[in-house]
Amino acid sequence: MEEKIIDAAKEIINIPQSHATFVRRWMGAFGALPTVCCWLWEKLDPVNTMPVGAQIKHLLWGLFFIRVYENETNSARTVGRVDEKTYRLGPLLTQFPILNAMW
Repeated sequence: MEEKIIDAAKEIINIPQSHATFVRRWMGAFGALPTVCCWLWEKLDPVNTMPVGAQIKHLLWGLFFIRVYENETNSARTVGRVDEKTYRLGPLLTQFPILNAMW
């Protein structure tokens, strides 16, 4: 599962070969290590709690939004060169389920 999350993140951050650089970039973008992101994705139970079509990248978009809190135009360009409307759905799909999973 961790490999799927790292693969999904490749559109958002440049994944380096160095482990120390990887951790720094990952934490800067998402605020939680890949193992925590895996745990959160499983805890969210996306099949039962999220709309059809929710993907791991949407979780990462939500975490990126919470961590970076940049305007939609810049965030949309950063997370994979999508338009603002498409980007807006990722954080909305995941933020409330993330909060529910954490409590």
